[in-house]
Amino acid sequence: MKKLLITFFLLPLISSFAFAIDGKSIEIGKCYIFRLTTGDVIEGMVQSFEKDEDGEGISFESEIGVGSLYFFQIVEAIECSKYYKYSHKYFLLPTAVGIGKNHFVGLLEMFFLYAGTGITDYFSITAGRSLLPFAYSNQQISLINVKGSLPKVEFEDIFRELHLAFGGNIGFANNNNRFIHFYGVATALFFKTSLSASLFYKMGTGDLYTIRYGVNSIDVNYPDGSFGIALGVDSRLPNYREIHIIGELWNIDVARPTNSGLFIGLRFANAHFCSDFGIAWFTQPFVVPIVNFVWTPF
Repeated sequence: MKKLLITFFLLPLISSFAFAIDGKSIEIGKCYIFRLTTGDVIEGMVQSFEKDEDGEGISFESEIGVGSLYFFQIVEAIECSKYYKYSHKYFLLPTAVGIGKNHFVGLLEMFFLYAGTGITDYFSITAGRSLLPFAYSNQQISLINVKGSLPKVEFEDIFRELHLAFGGNIGFANNNNRFIHFYGVATALFFKTSLSASLFYKMGTGDLYTIRYGVNSIDVNYPDGSFGIALGVDSRLPNYREIHIIGELWNIDVARPTNSGLFIGLRFANAHFCSDFGIAWFTQPFVVPIVNFVWTPF
């Protein structure tokens, strides 16, 4: 009975080291988050496998330089892309990183329900529709976005990866107001931060739009042929892996600098759930609170 109890309590510990004996769960060229027997957590890009008289292990590059670990020091290794599944977007701005296998369902501002899926690492589709109260069905907001990501380019100096993508989207603010955009976006990934820059072009059927909500209406001037720019940032707080600062700066028409907006807030994220809280400031001027929730069940 005593031996059985000892085996019962030791089995989880033995199992946690099983994968690390031969390192089959670790691949060269991928970024991992390593949890060590000491309780420390290290993030790094695996460069090579190593072996000496003390055992087998890996060489990896982190934000502070190149280091090495033996397999017997590692309790768990999680791919960075599986730990943080939200590098494909900020608040609204898509990055150049593909959705991949990180399929999700989201709720923006408590009234816009949307979902996204990836087809391999190179094609991403996001679509949604609003559930505005007191608005007729033909007054709701709809959007579909399609993005194609190119293979990433890896670096060994300032930033570790560069992603490029091109895409387009079509949106309806009421059924009769159609907005079409084509865009390109570049994203640089650092160890704790991502930076993106996007250029987009608006085309459609008109310059003036009347958007209705219930019995109220507002006129919007958004000329065809307008070029816009957007910048985005996502930076993890030091020593707080689950908390990120995210921000976006938009100008929907470079010919009119006043058509700009700034989004800034905090993101709380784990492997399956993400919540964003912040504010949006527009040059009209007015301020709007921003909330966004995303669930990645897969």
